Amino acid sequence: MIFICVLGVTSAGCDTGDGKQLKPYDPADYPAPAVETTVAEGVDSDFVVDPVDSDDLGVADEPFSIAAPWVDGGDIDPRHSCDGANVSPALSWGAVPEGTVEIAISLVDDSAVSDGQPFVHWVIAGLDPSEIAVVEGDVPLSAVQALNFFGDVGYGGPCPPIGEEAHLYRLTAYALNQRLELADGVPAAEFLDAIATVTVASADVSGYYQR
Repeated sequence: MIFICVLGVTSAGCDTGDGKQLKPYDPADYPAPAVETTVAEGVDSDFVVDPVDSDDLGVADEPFSIAAPWVDGGDIDPRHSCDGANVSPALSWGAVPEGTVEIAISLVDDSAVSDGQPFVHWVIAGLDPSEIAVVEGDVPLSAVQALNFFGDVGYGGPCPPIGEEAHLYRLTAYALNQRLELADGVPAAEFLDAIATVTVASADVSGYYQR
């Protein structure tokens, strides 16, 4: 048997067609079931989770950084000096700023001056920022290197005068937003001037070397 019950604003029951009346719905007749909560052993029942700030949902921007084989302010391994293999150190960088198109690196002796500026041991540019690292002694095909203050193109390791106090060397990575378009052998001072005009971020690590 089919019957129709139309819900209205009255509280009257519905006729089922067989002379019986359906009782109108009353929420009081259907109390919510009791829910028993338990706290796991060792858990603080008073613990409240702080609401999440929408600004914290994204990943915080990390500063541009560079890593060398020595800790900042530590001693440089003789392998990278004129007393050893005289090879450029392995390097890595991270958190490249948006818009970076190439990476440049310089190694400068802050304890020695030539022609009024710190002695430049190495300037290399044209490094692919997505590579994030350079292998020891490696010069990528895309790279160009300056004429250093020794008069050589490429890397020249720490080589302070024997007996002097330890010299402080600063290794700097530059994030560039334009390509330098310079060739191998351009003087280091000119290289650094060009780098300064298109640098969007830089980071450095220092080390000491003594003979």
